Amino acid sequence: MAWSEMEFAREGLSLSASFFAVVSTFYFWLVRANRERAKLAACTVTGLRGTMLMAMEDTATYRRVAPGKKQIVLKYWLNLAIVNNSSLPNALLGIKVWMKFTDGRWHAMDVASVDPEADLFPQNIDPLTTAGMKLALATEWEGDVSGGFRERECAAGDALPELAPVRIELEALQGQVFVSEWLDDGRLLQRTTEQSGLAAA
Repeated sequence: MAWSEMEFAREGLSLSASFFAVVSTFYFWLVRANRERAKLAACTVTGLRGTMLMAMEDTATYRRVAPGKKQIVLKYWLNLAIVNNSSLPNALLGIKVWMKFTDGRWHAMDVASVDPEADLFPQNIDPLTTAGMKLALATEWEGDVSGGFRERECAAGDALPELAPVRIELEALQGQVFVSEWLDDGRLLQRTTEQSGLAAA
């Protein structure tokens, strides 16, 4: 092989190695940047449970919802796992919850901790881990306060479609918002009949 051909081959190999090094560096940088990007998600753990709330049972929630005449307050419990899919820590600063009812509307739910003595926020979440949240959700609904424990549970179940859409917005650091949506299968809800949840779905 002539000297010029050997030099040409050597330069080609050198350029190829340099190109490979640049591509590899970019790829690993891209992977790292993607893993470090803030990514929070909410996942349901147990599904919805609910009841019609009596004023004397939870006066704080009743006052916040402030039902009008011929309205009741429906209260639901929802256990969440907040997943941090990033390799960097994050902090949960707020949460908003909407649920779609049989009237066809998305209701912005009153959100509180199941434990009235506990603060929901802020909540630090370590990298690639989950944090549990036990939420109490409430909204107003057309109806009259009546019935026993079973009837009150059925009132909360009957107000939701068979598959109840749930939307969660997580507020994190630097004003970032992460949205999670799913359909609750209603397996923990009580209903008056098997078809009650289909009425206006």
